[in-house]
Amino acid sequence: MRGILRVTVGTEKRVVHEFGWLTISAVLTGLAFAPVGWRWTLLFAPALWLAWLRGGAGWQNAWRGFWWMLVYGATVSWHASPIFAQQAHAEWLGGIAWALALLWFGLWGALFGGLISVLRLQGWRWVLVVASLWTGVQWARSLGALGFPWAMLALGLAKTPLLMQPAELGGVWLVEWLLIVWNGGLVLVCQKQSRVAIWGLGSIGVLWVGFSAWSLGRYRDATEMQMPVAVVQHQAETPLKVFAPAIFDEQVSQWLQQASQRGARWAVFPEVAEPYTLTETAGGTASKRLHRWRQWAEHHRLSLLMGASRFDGKDYNSALGFAPCGAFACYDKVKLMAFVEWSPPEPFARWLRGLGVAKRSLQRGEQVRALRLGQEPPVGTLLCVESLFGWVAREQVRTGAQWLTVMANDQWLIGDAVRQQYADFCVVRAIETRRWIARASSVGISGFYAPTGELVASLPMSKPGVLVYPIVPCTDQTMYVRWGDWWVYLCLAIVGVSSLRRLARGILEEWG
Repeated sequence: MRGILRVTVGTEKRVVHEFGWLTISAVLTGLAFAPVGWRWTLLFAPALWLAWLRGGAGWQNAWRGFWWMLVYGATVSWHASPIFAQQAHAEWLGGIAWALALLWFGLWGALFGGLISVLRLQGWRWVLVVASLWTGVQWARSLGALGFPWAMLALGLAKTPLLMQPAELGGVWLVEWLLIVWNGGLVLVCQKQSRVAIWGLGSIGVLWVGFSAWSLGRYRDATEMQMPVAVVQHQAETPLKVFAPAIFDEQVSQWLQQASQRGARWAVFPEVAEPYTLTETAGGTASKRLHRWRQWAEHHRLSLLMGASRFDGKDYNSALGFAPCGAFACYDKVKLMAFVEWSPPEPFARWLRGLGVAKRSLQRGEQVRALRLGQEPPVGTLLCVESLFGWVAREQVRTGAQWLTVMANDQWLIGDAVRQQYADFCVVRAIETRRWIARASSVGISGFYAPTGELVASLPMSKPGVLVYPIVPCTDQTMYVRWGDWWVYLCLAIVGVSSLRRLARGILEEWG
């Protein structure tokens, strides 16, 4: 009996010790993101987790993966938890919504951890396959109507563009892969595998930093013809409870006058900047408001981009463009925000209504394409959540976009830290496409991202204003733009081949 008790107590201590280290690893990794911003933790904290996953059994690794992702997700999003209560019927229901989101996040970690146990490899082969598996799982997490690539490790490096430069080759997925390879290499070094581990880790670091430094220098030296663009941040932290059209129109006219006086050719407003639903076919207020924007473009000699709800038999979230010559163009949002703009089919939508799920879905746009307005350089318009998905920006550049805008309504994102995390995706999109990005947000962050991913100018958060900055339209296409998610497909192939080899070896051993 005493022996059983000693074994039980020893097992409990090992479990507490193990999950304690997993918790420390997850928390340190999460602190790389805003508001703390300890980016350097990404270069060692995940290694503490990978060390526990190495050589573990299937269900054991699945629980390790689940727990790590759950704690990591909670650390990154704890300050965003009030957002879930905004549309919910009660605060406690908002807490349930946040818990469900973390549970979904944790399940991806369980999948990753469980699959690792199948890949019984050694040395650098283990590192490369694990990094490829992680990249494939993260990519899968971004697919479909529920896809939401929030809290990717690579986004923690947004304030260090130097380490993000490989994204022009394989997208954010290549940076994600490099981070896991680096941390996996640390595991080998700390476990004293061999000198090869040290040489391999050093080679990766030299290649990573060397390529990034060369890329930064190459794109910082660009001297092409510049085009002044204005972004308008039109809301304070606490908007007026009662909308006054006359006051709003006067403010818009003043902002456009400022942009024109500062030499701007374009003025970009946030998503849903126009408070009324617009349509070209109906009469009344809707058509009058549309005509008003045309007048502003002509009067101030500015090409205008603004976000609006548009009705054309169905409701769309759209970016509308107005040229001084009278030209008009429209882009309808293709990637809708899950549960906010997109609602699951019945009866699931009804079951989730108390958690704040939208009653009905908006209509998706038919295709991703650049917006062309007269003779101006074509522009890609990413509406809010679309900036989280590389394929949206990539397709717009493929169809001719020479610069990009992100038009966001960040009023509902409570807290500066959440808005910062959201805006950090512009760093990746700028590098992936090597395009200037003009980000116009209702309350911030509004500003300009260079093709190097650097935020070169911005407005103060939560203060209305206009910012004009010269950008450089570009027609070149990066490897990522031309080839898409080729790095992910390569990673999936590596994992597939390794799995088949493992299966074949197991069969041979059983027969032998």
